[in-house]
Amino acid sequence: MPVIGTAGHVDHGKSTLVAALTGIDPDRWEEERRRGLTIDLGFAWMRLPGGQNVSFVDVPGHERFIKNMLAGIEAVDAALFLVAANEGWMPQSEEHLAVLDLLEVSRGVVALTKVDVVDEELADLVELDTVEQLSGTVGAQWPVVRVAAPLGSGVPRVAESLEAVLRGYTPEDLDRPRLWIDRAFSIRGAGTVVTGTLLDGTLAVGDRVEIWPGPAGARIRGLESHGTPLQTVGPGWRVAVNLAGLGRHTPERGSLLAVPGQWESTDSIVALVRPARYVAELSAKGAYHLHVGSGAWPVRFTPLERGPGAIVAHLQVPEPLRLAMGDRFVLRETGRRMVLGGGRVIDPCPPPTFAKRRTLARRLSGLAGASPRDQADGLLAARGRADLAELAAHTRGGLPRSGLTAGGVAVSEEWAESMVGQLEDAVGRHHRKHPFQLGMPAARAASELGMEQTMLVELTNHHPRLRLEGTVIRDPQSEVNADPTRSPLWTEARRRMVEGGLMTPAPATLGLEDDLTHALVRIGELTRVSPSIFYLPEQVEELLGIAAELEQPFTVSDFRAAAGLSRKYAVPFLEWTDSQGKTRRRGDLRYLAR
Repeated sequence: MPVIGTAGHVDHGKSTLVAALTGIDPDRWEEERRRGLTIDLGFAWMRLPGGQNVSFVDVPGHERFIKNMLAGIEAVDAALFLVAANEGWMPQSEEHLAVLDLLEVSRGVVALTKVDVVDEELADLVELDTVEQLSGTVGAQWPVVRVAAPLGSGVPRVAESLEAVLRGYTPEDLDRPRLWIDRAFSIRGAGTVVTGTLLDGTLAVGDRVEIWPGPAGARIRGLESHGTPLQTVGPGWRVAVNLAGLGRHTPERGSLLAVPGQWESTDSIVALVRPARYVAELSAKGAYHLHVGSGAWPVRFTPLERGPGAIVAHLQVPEPLRLAMGDRFVLRETGRRMVLGGGRVIDPCPPPTFAKRRTLARRLSGLAGASPRDQADGLLAARGRADLAELAAHTRGGLPRSGLTAGGVAVSEEWAESMVGQLEDAVGRHHRKHPFQLGMPAARAASELGMEQTMLVELTNHHPRLRLEGTVIRDPQSEVNADPTRSPLWTEARRRMVEGGLMTPAPATLGLEDDLTHALVRIGELTRVSPSIFYLPEQVEELLGIAAELEQPFTVSDFRAAAGLSRKYAVPFLEWTDSQGKTRRRGDLRYLAR
């Protein structure tokens, strides 16, 4: 359901026109009715002539209540912009237009109100001036409709014009619901109720949700939109949410209702900021408030780079907010009580240094209004490496199409290429340092390169030469893989093993290093029958031959006597032949397998 926001100077007839269109008085408070002045947000709804349902957010026009206006305008899909024919363009006309322009509200209708209290010539002049004021902004092509709301004149044409600008429009559904709370209150017997415009997803009765700041968990007890109870509600709807389980936590305007685990909080963002058209330059010395969603927070504004028509800036807020790439905001200076700029988030989790922020922003500034998937590709390319869940949270659900993913982590193609080079160097160094090892242990390689083993495996699979064999990574073509049989240590050790007979000495006593011993076992030059007993292949054959000459079945004692071995050697050897299927054991007896 599209949401239409009113905008315009105080007393230009916003609430009167909304009431004439919908039959609902959006002024909720007695003080508003008594003073004839909208102080806070008002809400109404109607069915357009073609049958489309729309909601209205009626905002205050007085400059003292601009903060309340900003709380309601962020989620609108179209604007109903009012200029009174008897007063013409006024200061809040300009400021409200600046807000709509900065928030990129491109759909709208201009209502030239109170035409019944002026002559036609003056109405013509005011309309011409209004069109001129709108030129160069989002409102440049908006249709202008003349209205006398108390008389009903022009009201049907306003409805028809709104229908025309909204034709074919469907609110974006990213399946990641967010609702910025603009009202919160308690109802006896029902509990806490919050209202807002649902963005990006669907809520249903029974869903678990989270209120931020807090975070405070809750369950949706009930949903209602425009007086109608609902079981589910989709993006773009004005909705009241009845919450259970909040305990003592009381949400306030500016709080966020969202699904747990789908958003990340941040107190530091890099953004693309456009000054309002009546602002010559945005200075870092001003005292600003950041208006995003339905809330406002003090913010430290630091320009990083100034370009034509826009500034890349770092924004620091005192408490974490749940923001994503592309989120829109407005900057208001508190001293002058003026909207001075606004824009979009381009990095919700920037690096810590000024130089890195500026470099990153240059790569991301063109993606502020892109699709979540394009944003995810761009953010991954800029960061190099990112957790997939965090990347989705920072891009409103985007997942990258490029790069590599493994174990919940994504890396860019550039990062992967760099790490593959580092991995190749590390494996080469390992081969040179440990020439008799099959390769570099994958766990050690992952630790040395600072990555998860799952990503290391993925990188190895994409390398044209490196191979993962078991738990090690090797380069089969590397010339540093030495032949262990040509080692002088092995030549001497083998001579001693032959001369020593069948009760062979342990490799450590022969001067063989562990790497060399493992390499000899791997290629079959040594047979390991226990942690401390190794045989040459011909010695194994000799012992098997002795066992074959025994009367079958035979005992350990029979084998010991025939081979001239102690139990220290005979028992481990026969246990090894059992494990290799060369002998079969039944109790204390064995026989040679055929």
